[in-house]
Amino acid sequence: MVGRDGPARLLGAAVRVLPAGRRDWGRAMQAELAAIEDPADRRGFAWGCLRAAAVEFHLLRGALHVLAVLAVAGTLVAWAATVNEPPLAWMLSTVVSLLAVVCWAARKAGMLGPTDDGVAAWLLRGGGYLIAVAVAAVALAHSHPATLEAADAGSAVLGLSTIGAGFLVGVVSVAGRRSAATARVLITGVGSALAATAGWLLVVLLAPPIPATVGWALAATAVAAVLAVLANAGESSTIQACLLAGLIATAATMALIFGSVELLAHLGPDRLIPDITPAALPGQHISESRTEIVDPYVLILFLAGAAATVLGLAAVATRRPVAGSSRSVTG
Repeated sequence: MVGRDGPARLLGAAVRVLPAGRRDWGRAMQAELAAIEDPADRRGFAWGCLRAAAVEFHLLRGALHVLAVLAVAGTLVAWAATVNEPPLAWMLSTVVSLLAVVCWAARKAGMLGPTDDGVAAWLLRGGGYLIAVAVAAVALAHSHPATLEAADAGSAVLGLSTIGAGFLVGVVSVAGRRSAATARVLITGVGSALAATAGWLLVVLLAPPIPATVGWALAATAVAAVLAVLANAGESSTIQACLLAGLIATAATMALIFGSVELLAHLGPDRLIPDITPAALPGQHISESRTEIVDPYVLILFLAGAAATVLGLAAVATRRPVAGSSRSVTG
């Protein structure tokens, strides 16, 4: 029966994965196919419909979303089987699960931000997929590391990918169409972070060296968060706006301070570098301290990634309700 041959099954499968609002077109194409009897014509018509659907309805992009979800889920299983450190395993499980959710939820136009066909949307999608690929590659490499150094390097890449994923989720979510973050929230959040980081840098430059602990960095972060919240506290403000502004300031301040420490450690004058390597050979105290001073601030970087992830979740949880009917796209 022609109604159950290959072209009919192919077109039927394509119709099933079309967005709900486009399935009427697919059913119309199925009706036209049923009226065609010649096998070659049926094959040509079915392939033509499939190509048109792939171009107009982004079926290829939808397939990439599904593959991304399956890839990161498979990565989670492969990595978890080899990780012997419970904290690292939990961190990976959380982040990879979040990446899978983000890849799938990005199909909804109003969920996480600009998911259409503009340059910003393309860059965000590309960044998300690159992070997912990086995590998958590190997981595969770490499953059978050649040396202990290779295993440590894999963990470092995993950590950076984790932080990158947290910031990507945070930025996309807070910039979403339905986000409760107004222009004022974004400006005051980032502005508070810049002001607090500038204050921390000023203290370091006027009263060197760089603090060997993260206490002052955490204090500057707290100041930035308070400033952002106060800047959005008023009669016309909302709790959601204050929350998002505080989280933006927190994540941005910690990331900026870590970046500042990296720059000062590599490029700053010797007077800014504390002697934290008493066991170093004579004449090598400063050079080794330049490397070691960054280590305490890695905690700040991980906290920044965690704050960015919380920012993303808060932006989704506080997003504005849909005005009218929402349109689903596979972007």
